[in-house]
Amino acid sequence: MSTLREHLEAYLVMRRALGFQLDDIERQVGLFCTWLEARGQSDTFTIDDVVTWARINPEAHPSWWATRLSLVRRFAAHLHASGIDVPLIPKGLLPARKPRAVPFIYSQDDVEALLGACEAEFTDERVAATVRTVIALLACTGLRIGEALALGVDDIDFDNDVLVIQPGKSAQRLLPVHPSTTAALKDYLALPARAATNPAPHGPVFVTAKGTGYVYVSFFALFKRVREAAGLNPRGRARPRLHDLRHTFATAHMTAAYAHGHDPDRTLSLLATWLGHSDAAHTYWYLTATGNLMALAAGRLEPDDESEPS
Repeated sequence: MSTLREHLEAYLVMRRALGFQLDDIERQVGLFCTWLEARGQSDTFTIDDVVTWARINPEAHPSWWATRLSLVRRFAAHLHASGIDVPLIPKGLLPARKPRAVPFIYSQDDVEALLGACEAEFTDERVAATVRTVIALLACTGLRIGEALALGVDDIDFDNDVLVIQPGKSAQRLLPVHPSTTAALKDYLALPARAATNPAPHGPVFVTAKGTGYVYVSFFALFKRVREAAGLNPRGRARPRLHDLRHTFATAHMTAAYAHGHDPDRTLSLLATWLGHSDAAHTYWYLTATGNLMALAAGRLEPDDESEPS
């Protein structure tokens, strides 16, 4: 009879052959197997075992308990469907709302450090140009990383400086951009190193060594290397993520609205459309209370010194 650890290894091989990463399952379910083995269990487990193990660190956030349990649940469902004597783990045993990540608001120096680190980190001209162009595109448009990676050659209107953002988390939308943005995309498309991958003429803009588009996990691995090379470290709970370039874009535009005396409500509405939000309320999540933004907003509330008291 195979042990749980042997079942786990077979499960990982099978799923990874289909293109799944499963790093979290390998790590956490592997730890669960180690915990069971220390208790003399190697063939099966109970629901109580899973709950006890998931909560083994009483100082952890309940959302972490729920995450650990959910990873074992997925593995247990596979075993149960394969006829292995393990229980199905019901949902909702350790309900918890995952805390919202604290956005990392990039400074201009931070963005320039990321861009500058690309050529230093990657010797492959195509990889360096790809990472640099994607990061710059996210910084100047506020696109979701998935939208940037899905951008197709035919989605760029070079004559009118407009990007067509295909439906994903939002409906299709047209995004006017600065001419320098379309010029940078044009330069990337003309890169000999890109052409050497034999990409499809009407395929994705950003391509791998095989001429195909990137998936998020592959691109994030490249971004992680650039982030470390640029020396960007967490600030408290805020860790520099790709998605934080979107937060930075929204916060910077709202800050500029206050600084130049523009209507913040109108700016918020425009940002909602630009970012692809169906409701401006969703855009509030992208605004981070930086010191500069709070100071400018507070200034709107101060009475005019020359005005008559009411």
